[in-house]
Amino acid sequence: MPVSSDSLSPRLREWRVNAPRDPQFRARVRERIAARSAVATWPEFARRHAVALGLVVVVAVAGGAAGGRGWAKSRDAALSARLAEEYIGGLDARLVARR
Repeated sequence: MPVSSDSLSPRLREWRVNAPRDPQFRARVRERIAARSAVATWPEFARRHAVALGLVVVVAVAGGAAGGRGWAKSRDAALSARLAEEYIGGLDARLVARR
């Protein structure tokens, strides 16, 4: 059944929403805000910020791995140079005579 917009206009003009006022509304909102901003325990904080904490852990592990790899490569290079120097020093009679 089609309804014309002309018949709705007077009804919509007369329509008023009369919602009852809640005197405790603001107090309850403030309580909820205070409860949310209260000090949270570590598990609650971790649950709320799981994605950010996961990214921090991934970055820390990747940084540690990259730094550890660089340190190990430099240490290996220094040890290799020292061993080569000692080996050549043991073979070269000129260097053995200097000791």
